[in-house]
Amino acid sequence: MAKHLLLVDYENVPRIDLSLLDDSYRAIVFVGARQNPPRAARNSETAHRFKRVDFQKISGSGKNALDFHIAFHLGRTFETSPETICVVVSRDKGFDPLLLHLNENGLQCRRIESFAEIAPAEAGGSRIVGTPADPTIVVCRRCGSSSTIEHHGGRWCVNCGSFASPPDPLLLPSNQPGYREPTRASPVESEGNLVCDWCHQRSDMGDGLYDDGEWMCGACIGQFAR
Repeated sequence: MAKHLLLVDYENVPRIDLSLLDDSYRAIVFVGARQNPPRAARNSETAHRFKRVDFQKISGSGKNALDFHIAFHLGRTFETSPETICVVVSRDKGFDPLLLHLNENGLQCRRIESFAEIAPAEAGGSRIVGTPADPTIVVCRRCGSSSTIEHHGGRWCVNCGSFASPPDPLLLPSNQPGYREPTRASPVESEGNLVCDWCHQRSDMGDGLYDDGEWMCGACIGQFAR
């Protein structure tokens, strides 16, 4: 089952209707600096409806402040879980050029203006009842967010950028064939170049890869990447 992430512009779409969402859907609702989350999310009798929803209140105000937060989370999600289908819920057409660019690069994302645009067939035809028994729901102990995605065999918190559950050591880049333990801190800037964490040579990382705090140059990607 494909995983869906809704990124909701609460300043632009203040009415949240999650009744069509099946277990493949999660949501992050971005709340303006001068707004508050829905009262139902804080009411103990109705809070279960928001089990798979995180509220991200932005700090600071500005014409596009909330939009930039959504764009940042889009990039973070696609960097660590590119197979996720992202849906921006907003009436702001300013998102469209960015979403077009992401789709042209092989990712899956779109914008809708209301929850009614999520067709029953697309949402699985089921309704949220009580608390879903979803094993992928892992709450981050560091920040309390439940917006976590699979990363290196663990669950990565997209809110604070840390592991909510530990990764599988065998899946870490440092345990892949050809990796050598760095002898100095990295990445290291030297004359505009960086030091590859695999071959430890200075290289222009324009064709390199940065993942989990480690740089891999283009030559090593061609030799070791699978």
